[in-house]
Amino acid sequence: MNAELRYEGVPGSYLDRIRRNRHDDFGNAVVSRTSEGGEPLRCCLTIAGAGERIALVAHRPMEAGGPYAEIGPVFVHLTDCPAPGAGFPVDFRERRAVLRPYDGDGQMLDGVVAEAGTSEKELTRLFEDPAVDTVQVRNVVAGCWNFTVRRQG
Repeated sequence: MNAELRYEGVPGSYLDRIRRNRHDDFGNAVVSRTSEGGEPLRCCLTIAGAGERIALVAHRPMEAGGPYAEIGPVFVHLTDCPAPGAGFPVDFRERRAVLRPYDGDGQMLDGVVAEAGTSEKELTRLFEDPAVDTVQVRNVVAGCWNFTVRRQG
């Protein structure tokens, strides 16, 4: 599965722009702080370590506007960060997640609540449907966006 899927956090072009302009695309000033550790960083799909400089910014994970294209707050590194690794992000494996599959036109097809440790299995099952193009992985409790999974090619 990992060879055919691409895991995406906040796009680098968006991060570069907000870091340079000191505000996000929705007019909010970038306010930073030193992490005490534990925040899910949506830029590199890791968990913040104590002492890292982070910011909370607004992000819209779906390119097109529509009923599922909500804007939500995400934690990101204040400066450059390492690229996400390949495959399901290790730091997100033991979290409960809502998986929202979409077709190529951005229409939601289904929804699955994956218990801790089962998201990879559920992603495999969802992508068995050839109509599924993209899956948004979200936090169960707050509904906040974690990352996007797309078919390669």
